[in-house]
Amino acid sequence: MIELIWKEFHQKLLQFILAKVGDAAIAEDILQEVFIQVVKNINSLKDKAKLQAWLYQICRNKIIDYYRIKKLDTVSIDSAETADDKEAPQEAAQLDSCIRILISDLPASVSAIMQASELDEIKQKDIAINEGLSLPAVKSRIRRGRVLLKKKLLACCSIEFTENGTDAICKSQCGCEDGN
Repeated sequence: MIELIWKEFHQKLLQFILAKVGDAAIAEDILQEVFIQVVKNINSLKDKAKLQAWLYQICRNKIIDYYRIKKLDTVSIDSAETADDKEAPQEAAQLDSCIRILISDLPASVSAIMQASELDEIKQKDIAINEGLSLPAVKSRIRRGRVLLKKKLLACCSIEFTENGTDAICKSQCGCEDGN
C-alpha cells in the first residue's frame, strides 16, 4: 500500500512542499520525513477516503517543524542576541505548547477542528470537507472553540504583552508548558 501511495502522491506532495520551502533538497528531505511518518502511522488512518487530507496534514506539520527548527537555528547562531532575545523563542515555544495542550483538552467535537484551523492553518472549507461537516457547522465549532480556549488560557496563563504588543509571554499557572 505504501508503494501505491508513493506512486500516486510523491510528485504532488513534493510540489506542495517545494512551494512552501523553496529549496528542492530541503523539500526532498521533508518528503522523506513525511513518508517515514506515513509508514509508521498508516494503520492509524481509519478512513481510507481521507488519505489525501491525512498526507497533506503530515506535510504541513513537517513544514512547520522545519521552520521552527530553522528559526531556532537562526536564533542560536546570531551572536548579537541579548539575554531577552534568547528567552523569546523559549517563551514562544512555551506559549505554543500551552495552546496545543489546551486545544487538545477541548471537547472532541471542537478539538480536532481547532487543531486544524488554528495550529495547522487549514482552510475552513477544507476542514468541512475532511470532517464531513457543513461550512457553517465548522465556523460555529471554531467560534465555540475559540471562546473555550480563551477561558482556558485566562484560567491557566498570565499573559503579558511586550512593548510592540505582538509577542505574548505565557506565565503558566497550571504547568502546561511542562507537557512537552
